[in-house]
Amino acid sequence: MAHGQNSTTDIKVSGSWDVVVTPKEPTYFDRFLPNTHQQTTLAECGIDSGDEYALPYPKIHVLAIKQPWASLVISGLKDVELRSKNTFIRGTIAIYASRAPIKKKDLKWVSENYEIPPEHLHDLPTGKIIGTVNLVECKEYESDYHFKLDQSRHLSPEEGYSSNIKGWLFKSPRKIEPVDYRFNGEVVWSLADTEIIRQTT
Repeated sequence: MAHGQNSTTDIKVSGSWDVVVTPKEPTYFDRFLPNTHQQTTLAECGIDSGDEYALPYPKIHVLAIKQPWASLVISGLKDVELRSKNTFIRGTIAIYASRAPIKKKDLKWVSENYEIPPEHLHDLPTGKIIGTVNLVECKEYESDYHFKLDQSRHLSPEEGYSSNIKGWLFKSPRKIEPVDYRFNGEVVWSLADTEIIRQTT
């Protein structure tokens, strides 16, 4: 983006590389922009420091999930993602199906314990953004009993419970045509141009 070119946002980058976004007139992309986007630093998303014009905006947060869980999230069959930490990010995020090998035991567990249509467990894309969801809440499980009560939502076996486990609640899954994407595997979150989401609508 050239320095003189008009943009849809004013972006200020502080010395600690906190991104502050001040929206101007609403655009098509606003519905994809997470409400807490400004709380995520560039370093947390694996982006090298540079001036603000090196960062075309708006962006969308991208969360990596292994298969078959990623596709089950986007199909609406799994609406709780288990993580070891809470997140302050809320709003629409993109789901990235990671390149990690798909484990046969995971496919077997899901097919044997839940009524999952077979088509949701075959030809699963990897290394691609496959859709978006609305991240609305993080919940804590007080005991393995409460963890088990949510089992039909997170689809994890009982032995997956630990005292620090958190449930990230998703709503409004939206499937898109899979888009190739290079995810920085050393961070929890990545940032992608909302343009790649728009191109699939």
